[in-house]
Amino acid sequence: MSLLASSFRENFIQMSAPAKLLLLVLLIIIFALFGTLLAMVIAVPLFDIHFMELTRIIGNPDTNNILVFKFLQTFQSITLFIVPAIIAAWLFSDNTFGYIKANRKVSWITLMLVLITLPAAIPLLNKVTELNANMDLPIALDWLEKRMIAMEEGAAQLTELFLASTSAMDLMINFMMIAILPAIGEEFLFRGVIQRLFTDWTKNEHIGILITAFLFSFIHFQFYGFIPRFMLGLFFGYLLFWSGSIWVPVAAHLINNGLAVFYYHFAADAMGETSLDTVGTGDSNYLLYLSVFLTSLFIGMLFLHEKGRKESLQ
Repeated sequence: MSLLASSFRENFIQMSAPAKLLLLVLLIIIFALFGTLLAMVIAVPLFDIHFMELTRIIGNPDTNNILVFKFLQTFQSITLFIVPAIIAAWLFSDNTFGYIKANRKVSWITLMLVLITLPAAIPLLNKVTELNANMDLPIALDWLEKRMIAMEEGAAQLTELFLASTSAMDLMINFMMIAILPAIGEEFLFRGVIQRLFTDWTKNEHIGILITAFLFSFIHFQFYGFIPRFMLGLFFGYLLFWSGSIWVPVAAHLINNGLAVFYYHFAADAMGETSLDTVGTGDSNYLLYLSVFLTSLFIGMLFLHEKGRKESLQ
């Protein structure tokens, strides 16, 4: 069986990078459709709900049915990101977890630097988000801008609905759905597979990181948050490049999303009108300057630490 599997995979291993990318897209489409259908089939008896009511919930979730919607989203996250990434890594290599660099050891110093870099970058990312949100498209594209604004408002409402948690169980579900699963799934797919394929295609690690960061931001379909998400994508990509372990960008992604989950659960109401999203965007630029300095310092330390580790291993 092992010999048969190896012979079968050899055909895919020998494929060109563009062909592998096309196959990956096909896998994503197939499992996205399959995952959605399977989740709906399971949800009907699980939540004792009619199939037609389930389709209404998907199109218009509210507080009364948010648990059902969270179940569907969680199931889809697994089949849309994690499953295609694992299958692609299995097809494209004789070492599945080695292909996505999930078998590499991680330095605790690196993880600690990542842990302090992301909170330090919040004012900087907030300022970039503010500038991004103030961008206007040409008059000829007014229809597109209105459509994007509507999509942004819909995404914001859905996020608020997800994060409106009052119990420990809500917090656990939100952390799993918004932090853990996206961190693993999106990093396995984008950094583990897509970045590698574009790097193989272009023969340039930096171009691979750049293209993957663009796609990572674009796929969220939020134009007014495109630039800060693109910056995060670059950061995650270089974390993989420097460390050689997918678990470093997974940890960074987890910290980034987890901060929002815990903040809105514990601190949003207590801080009144002050929001985590507005830190660094006021008239005073001191926080912004400090954020730029500390973020640059910590990223530089990350680079030098990982460079030193590689040199010591060699």
